[in-house]
Amino acid sequence: MVMAVIEDGIHPDVMELLQARGIDHYTLWQDLEGAGETGPKHGNPVWPGLNNMLMLVLDEEQVEPFIEAMHKLRDSYPVTPGMRFIITDVRFV
Repeated sequence: MVMAVIEDGIHPDVMELLQARGIDHYTLWQDLEGAGETGPKHGNPVWPGLNNMLMLVLDEEQVEPFIEAMHKLRDSYPVTPGMRFIITDVRFV
């Protein structure tokens, strides 16, 4: 399972990347507050911006190519957006 925390400003490009990679199943949480390496995101004039979280269950061989594609997307912006991944094993019950 990959959980990706991303700045909301790059959301459209991330969704396009999922579609291009044929990833049709995911869970998305939008408009989340938080703080990380790119600073606080509280959606107000003092701390603008918000985060989104994407949860994907991928086959093991899909994980690294997905992360690499996301890093390539992140690096394509003139100002690097916040992006973090949590990767863990998952078991369906």
